Amino acid sequence: MDVMWFKNTLKQKNVSSEDVASILGLAQSNISHIYAGRQQMSLKWAQAFSQALDIPVDEILRRAGQTGETGRDEITERTLKDLRRGFSDSDATPYAAGPSETKKTETIAIQFGQRAGVDVWTVGTDCMRLGGYLKGDQILVDTHKSEQCRAGDVVIAQVYDNQGGGAKTVLRRFEPPALIADSALDENQRIIIVDGTNTVIKGKVVAQWRS
Repeated sequence: MDVMWFKNTLKQKNVSSEDVASILGLAQSNISHIYAGRQQMSLKWAQAFSQALDIPVDEILRRAGQTGETGRDEITERTLKDLRRGFSDSDATPYAAGPSETKKTETIAIQFGQRAGVDVWTVGTDCMRLGGYLKGDQILVDTHKSEQCRAGDVVIAQVYDNQGGGAKTVLRRFEPPALIADSALDENQRIIIVDGTNTVIKGKVVAQWRS
């Protein structure tokens, strides 16, 4: 259990352990028990952390030490596949990598001004390829500037599915009130309107680099 990762990530995301516990309607003391090893990081708790931190559930489980051969009875590959789907369909996901690569990325991110609320993400599709954003690129997203975006800014936004109950993260160029892809692919040509309810800008891309 990488307790420091959980505590630091909660702090960076400006999320409290009470916020996570409230998703399940349970007491914060449960999280203290998980940190201390007196309670296992169950699937429901991993989902709560995933929702609160906007990080894929399998990354939460990996950090909790639940992705090895042990502790897999409740967490099947099929279940993980279903939980991942919203993230794998997204244009960008919160950065996650091994220790050596993480150190290098964190060093670069700090040079670009990373701090609490300014997070590293990884581009996952070619939706902004013509704008110079290639799949696998790292980007720095400033969540403090979500309400200060102007025409031409590249942003991260959440598009909510009211019928299915899910959400998709999109990487787009903001041309008020629309989000537009820089791509030649037909599948990316749909214009998305920012209305503050069904589509919400979560942050502005302030830096980009390529490994």
